[in-house]
Amino acid sequence: MGAALFSLALPPLPAHAQWQWGAAEVVAPAQTGVFHHLDASGRQALAVSGPHVALAWSDTGLARCHLALKQGEAPFRDLPFGQGECFDPSVAPLDASRFLLAWEDEGGVRVAVADARGVRPAVTLAPAGGHAVLRRHATLGIHVAWSATEGRWRRLWRSCLTRQGDLLYAEAPQPVDPTPPVDDQMYPALAVTPGAVHLAWEDRRHGHTVIYASHSRDGQTWSAPLRVSQNPTGKAAGGLGRGTGAMRPALAAFGPDLAVVWLDKRDFLSGYDVFGAVSRDQGSSRSPGRPKNDLAPVGGGSGAVPEPGAQWTFGKNAKLQDSFGDAIAQWHVAAAGNPGGALATAWDDDRDGSADIWLTWPQGEGYAENIAPPPAAGPAKQTDPALWLDEAGNLHLAWIERGDKETSSLRYSVGRPK
Repeated sequence: MGAALFSLALPPLPAHAQWQWGAAEVVAPAQTGVFHHLDASGRQALAVSGPHVALAWSDTGLARCHLALKQGEAPFRDLPFGQGECFDPSVAPLDASRFLLAWEDEGGVRVAVADARGVRPAVTLAPAGGHAVLRRHATLGIHVAWSATEGRWRRLWRSCLTRQGDLLYAEAPQPVDPTPPVDDQMYPALAVTPGAVHLAWEDRRHGHTVIYASHSRDGQTWSAPLRVSQNPTGKAAGGLGRGTGAMRPALAAFGPDLAVVWLDKRDFLSGYDVFGAVSRDQGSSRSPGRPKNDLAPVGGGSGAVPEPGAQWTFGKNAKLQDSFGDAIAQWHVAAAGNPGGALATAWDDDRDGSADIWLTWPQGEGYAENIAPPPAAGPAKQTDPALWLDEAGNLHLAWIERGDKETSSLRYSVGRPK
């Protein structure tokens, strides 16, 4: 049941089309009155570096942030962190044994280095804010983005981090878009390809939520914001609002290319669908304006033309869930890719009567029929996937499981290519 096609064909990935799944491992067991949250902006709650796996989450009840680390077949070790109440931590690899953390707590928006010995002293990026994400580029450095209230609106900010040993130092923050905001900018996502650092976010400048993106090829100068989602701007179906919604983007680099996925409500009768778009030019020099065969309008959306000065492109938006998921809403979309060119996308929906995790991947010029990995499907409610594809093509998956009782637990499994 293939999804809509991209304007540029995606390579078949037969070695990654199926995975043999291991048993689910309990990362954080159920506790009465404790509810787990994998709410990192861009679904950036899971990271793998060599034999080391890191999962970051927050909870209600204990009101803490947690980093769980494991190496090889060893069990996860839980390292609580944060000052007072703590929210929405994200994690990214730093090197072979260390990770980068970003989060929001009573001290503000904060970043730190972590490894098996614990979380190092934190650096405060802003006295208040949230939705913090970060990524390390091999040559362009460590980049972090977050949102903070400025006047009436939430505005996105970014900074470069330098490191001395286990301590981080932040450059002065810069706005993601130098033009003052006219509405909220939220939920950034970061990814790195060999030649650039990429940023996507949820933006309300048109009076409804759309997905924008920017990139930097030198780590300092960033491109003008480019609209990625083609959800129509103007009067929404039924005469309601200024346009349909697109929200919660996630980014994944696969080989030299970049995928953006998000939840999209342009088919408003069925709730949110999973949509995505691919960029293959990586910010290479192109004349501004509408590129041939790219960004064709959908439903008359005025935002389908690149913003003035934009020098990179995305292919047409594509729906990623198959026809069996079209009549119901999808939630919590995540994406992962690896240097070899593999790409996977996950989300949860209840097409089989209760919430399960669903996966798809590129196949021919579209996407494969969706599958539910056995460890993350069944009678319990399986939601909020976090993904990582390592260089060997192993797909690391973490999620929240809710059973009959009013409790939750965190689970983790690895799918190995067949």
